[in-house]
Amino acid sequence: MRNCFGPLAAGVFLLQPSCIANAQVPNALERAIEDAQPCRSLKTKVSSFGISVEVGIDKLDSVQIENLELSVNGNTAQASARGTLACKTPAEALVEGGFSATAEVRLKVDLTTCKTTDISIEIVKTGGRFGDIVKGLETEITGALRRSLAKNLAKLCEK
Repeated sequence: MRNCFGPLAAGVFLLQPSCIANAQVPNALERAIEDAQPCRSLKTKVSSFGISVEVGIDKLDSVQIENLELSVNGNTAQASARGTLACKTPAEALVEGGFSATAEVRLKVDLTTCKTTDISIEIVKTGGRFGDIVKGLETEITGALRRSLAKNLAKLCEK
C-alpha cells in the first residue's frame, strides 16, 4: 500500500489560501489550475453592429481560491473548495473582453490507490463582458478543471 496520507497532508497545507491580507501570490491549487490553462480552448461567436466574429476568450486572467475544506475518514479524503477563474481575450483580439466564473468544487480521493473517485464542479456566479456565455462553455471549463485536479492530486501521492 502506498503512503498517500503524508504527501496529501503536505499538499493540503500548501493548498490553503494565504493568510497575508494583501498578498496575491498564487497557492499550489491556484498554480495547478493555471497549469491546466482551462481557458485555452474557449472560443465563441459574438455579434456586434450586425457583424458576427469568432472570439477566443482563451487567455487566463486570474485564479483565486476563496476557501478550501478537507476531511479524512479512514482511507477516503474529501475536499471542497470555492474559487473564481477569470479568462480574457488576447491583446490583439478584434473584440476585447473577458469573463469570470465562481465555482464550487467537491472531490473524493481514495488514499490507498491515490485515485480521485469523485469530482463535481458547479459554476455558481459569472461576470464580465462575456459572462453571459459562460453557461454555454461550462462543459469545457469544468472538464479542464476536473482533469487538472485529478492529475495534480495524483502527483501528491507519487513516491
